[in-house]
Amino acid sequence: MSVGVGTPVSLDIRITTMPEYDDNDQYIGGCLINGVPHHITLFPVVGENGEQDAAPGHHDRFDALQDFEADVVGFLPLTIDDTAYLCVITPQSM
Repeated sequence: MSVGVGTPVSLDIRITTMPEYDDNDQYIGGCLINGVPHHITLFPVVGENGEQDAAPGHHDRFDALQDFEADVVGFLPLTIDDTAYLCVITPQSM
């Protein structure tokens, strides 16, 4: 089967560890995507309308996310208790 632009894929996503707030002002959890373990990280952001930035202490992570999505100015955040968070899911290391 060849996969091309617009070809949908099926992902089985299961939360294994509900995200919990930690001492770094972020939520950390876990999930399986097609059976492969991943980390779920929600880190706080501030600003809106193209002026979005990471909350103090999370600039490196925000900069890396912007580098990964080269042409993006801002991201759609999740709101938890009146605070905006970006959700990043990354594979666990081997």
